[in-house]
Amino acid sequence: MPTILRAPARLTTAEKKVTTTLFLAGPFDDGPAGGPSWRDEVIDAVSDLDITIFDPRNDRWPELAVGSAGRRGAYEWQCAAAFDADVVIVWVPDGSHAPTALMILGYLGAKRSNAKRGSSVVVGGNGWDGLVKLFAQNQRLFPVGDDLHEVIRIARLQLDAARAEKAGA
Repeated sequence: MPTILRAPARLTTAEKKVTTTLFLAGPFDDGPAGGPSWRDEVIDAVSDLDITIFDPRNDRWPELAVGSAGRRGAYEWQCAAAFDADVVIVWVPDGSHAPTALMILGYLGAKRSNAKRGSSVVVGGNGWDGLVKLFAQNQRLFPVGDDLHEVIRIARLQLDAARAEKAGA
């Protein structure tokens, strides 16, 4: 059963060494017809894993004024959590624009310049008219396509590898 961390919660340094983590970046929209969101689908799909999921949803964030210290803090938390995560899913479906997800992609792309410090970043969706996928390809991340189930499948493989590495350490 995964542990869900929401902003502003963080793991301690000791917890980071032994806990396999997943960060979810993408739009905050609900699912079709008000159903479960893509984040809820991912959480359900990994519910059998002993991992910690960074879920950036926070009820206060939509109320934060653009340019405010609170909004900046929200971005900083997301970037720090994504940077520390073992696996990051960036999901921006066709027709969606998730500016923070694009910012996180850039942040993680810069981080990947050192392979030992690089998270596994699984990118899916055709949002921003394909820009997200193109950026992922250019940064040598894992652009998967526009099938959320395939994104989840690849992320699970990456989570298994991260769990095995931490167990052997």
